[in-house]
Amino acid sequence: MSSASSRRGVTIREVMTSHVRTAGPDQSLHEIWRMLTDERCHHIPIVAEGRPIGMVSTRDLVRVARKHGAEKLSAGLYGGETAADVMTRALETIYVDEPVEAAIDRIGIGEFHALVVLDEDEQLAGIVTHHDLLHYLAD
Repeated sequence: MSSASSRRGVTIREVMTSHVRTAGPDQSLHEIWRMLTDERCHHIPIVAEGRPIGMVSTRDLVRVARKHGAEKLSAGLYGGETAADVMTRALETIYVDEPVEAAIDRIGIGEFHALVVLDEDEQLAGIVTHHDLLHYLAD
């Protein structure tokens, strides 16, 4: 059996990162930076009442630091800005039961590095990143 045929039917649930740190829209960027570094991840979904409303990435924090002229990233994160001030609001979402190929198609375009994964109740179930997909494709 070829590896392509053995992969048919693989869903997002099987490749996504399900244990995801989240933040609220009022959390400081310094707190989010701490989460990103503690978890060694690149994306923090921003949630309100269990529903994703945005995403803050390491790229967003670098932009904030640059805007403040900070030589060190942490120096640029003490300006009182919150997740709501910098988060990406136009989320690209995918459902847990969609085929993994759908994520490969969306992330492969290059506009997004992570997709927010929703369950059937529109609640955050996890995220799927380009790293998750690389691991899937390498197996």
